[in-house]
Amino acid sequence: MNCPDRKCCSGFTLLELIAVIVILAIAAVPISGLFTKASLSLLENRSIQTATQLAQEQAELILGRRRTQGFASIITGTYPEVLAGNYTGFNRTTSISQPVTAPAGCPAGALCDLVTVSVDKGASPLSEITFVLVDY
Repeated sequence: MNCPDRKCCSGFTLLELIAVIVILAIAAVPISGLFTKASLSLLENRSIQTATQLAQEQAELILGRRRTQGFASIITGTYPEVLAGNYTGFNRTTSISQPVTAPAGCPAGALCDLVTVSVDKGASPLSEITFVLVDY
């Protein structure tokens, strides 16, 4: 466009506008990938939090049973659970054993159980709680 006076010819050319649109489109692709990664991370963190709460729930149930029914009511073994309802897809395994050597934290001469509660979703382990149950 011929413009003898520069004051009346202000603005961008069509070529400049197309160049800006192409640059913005190229920059938008990696930014949209970040949003996808952030949403996947949010879902994974939610699963870890739920798994930790499920493991803590089982640990508190065992501690409550020991408190109300005594140490003898806690029977050694491995107890797998496939959870349902709001927790479909989560699996919880409780393992109670009396190790030959006393675990750390077991007072000398006391009978102790080693309790491990683990929660996974599919094949990926998400949370595990291990504690010592003492017969005193």
